Amino acid sequence: MKKLTIILMTAWASSAYAQGTDEPFFHLRKFYGASNIGTGRSQAMGGAFTALGGDQSNAYINPAGIGFYNRSEFSGTLSFAGNSTKANYIGTETKTNRSPLDIGHMGVIFSRDGIGSRVKKSNFAITYSNLNNFNNTYQFSGSNPDHSISDSFSELANGSGLTPSQIKEDYDKYNNAPDGYSMAVMGGLLYYENGKYFVNEDALPIEQTGTVKESGNLGQLSLAYGANFDDKTYLGASLGIQSLRFDRSTAYNEFFPSNAIHLRSQYYDNELSITGTGFNLTVGIIQRLNDQFNIGASISTPTFLWVRDSFIQYAGVNAVNPGSVMYYNNAQTAVDEFTYRITSPLKASAGVSAYLPKKVGVISVEAEYRGYSRMGIKAKDAGTWSDAQDGLIQDEYKDVVNLKAGIELRHGIGRLRGGFNYIQDPLRYASDYNVKKNNIISSIGLGIRNNTFFADLTYSRSVNTGAYNPYVLDAGDHYSVTYKQTRGWVGISIGTFL
Repeated sequence: MKKLTIILMTAWASSAYAQGTDEPFFHLRKFYGASNIGTGRSQAMGGAFTALGGDQSNAYINPAGIGFYNRSEFSGTLSFAGNSTKANYIGTETKTNRSPLDIGHMGVIFSRDGIGSRVKKSNFAITYSNLNNFNNTYQFSGSNPDHSISDSFSELANGSGLTPSQIKEDYDKYNNAPDGYSMAVMGGLLYYENGKYFVNEDALPIEQTGTVKESGNLGQLSLAYGANFDDKTYLGASLGIQSLRFDRSTAYNEFFPSNAIHLRSQYYDNELSITGTGFNLTVGIIQRLNDQFNIGASISTPTFLWVRDSFIQYAGVNAVNPGSVMYYNNAQTAVDEFTYRITSPLKASAGVSAYLPKKVGVISVEAEYRGYSRMGIKAKDAGTWSDAQDGLIQDEYKDVVNLKAGIELRHGIGRLRGGFNYIQDPLRYASDYNVKKNNIISSIGLGIRNNTFFADLTYSRSVNTGAYNPYVLDAGDHYSVTYKQTRGWVGISIGTFL
């Protein structure tokens, strides 16, 4: 039986993510989707800083902009997000609200005079940016007239070729199951008869409810250098060190009707934790054409992110009588841990900025390319699984071009800003997952700035859609949870010149 456990544990990649749209390749959309990031000023102007310098967000967007600084600076940004999520499952809508607080940005600029006659400034930046926030909670419920999550487990159990005695011997030895269907057998969701596994309770319809809680973020520490040549050409480079943390817990329950014979209810819970660390490189240039116009371009290598997954599952039943289950009323799997490497999309941007007459403001626009189809997932000891994930990436993702625009108007120490991001969905078949094809993040902001300090306030709003499968069936007739998240977040930046 030890050999059986080893075989099943190495098959984790095909069984742990039984929810279908929850495979690692599908998480890449969440991790590396475009968002509005950085300082309050950058957020308010839609992040359109490829051709515009003098903001700490340049360390991530285009490090050439660091060369615009004439003095040192320290600043920080707090972001307060108000999330409202509506989930629909089998015709029933459920609304959930959540309001987390995060550090959106923090950094310091060290400005020095240049060397020689051409290099006017030689500046260095250390910044942290919250690139993506995963905080989201939604609940769902519905009356299912057709099937149960036990139907999914029975399909897997019947495909295993294992008898209940084999599964029980292995479970009692290690006090856990190596996979979900073995857990379902031991936890009372299935029974065995005439060489096949069946659901333990087939009374319909079934009231199904669930809660999904997600948290974490993708952050980047940037070490950037920017130089000013003749107040005309600005060059820069940065090393990005990324850290990923994504946690999700799912609580799923089924309640059987009053005519149920064996079970009153059953549950299935799981916990997923993904952590990772990686790096990327960014280089950029901004060229002053004249006193009114700048053009800029930057390119970022893919991030090479080393990731560790941890996944555990629980299941159990509330039986009508003790004889209604083969073995136990509850069971759990072993903690499955798996390591692999993610290659994120290559990113390249080009833009132009125009200064308004009499220095009353500036307008900046840009286009950003993201090569989602060139992403990759590699596991050292699971080549077949890695190839399958890469194949799914090629099939499901496409390269996109996002558009950004921002405006800043100035009067005395006051600033008024606005911006938007037009973000394309990288999924080729977004409608198959009931997600929105494209998205727009709109933003507005206010600011004050004098010779010693500055303060900025911004508000951004976006609407995201997604889908989640509590379970899948081979016949493909399962039901999906579709959700719509409306996110409005406030960014507050305060900084001082050193």
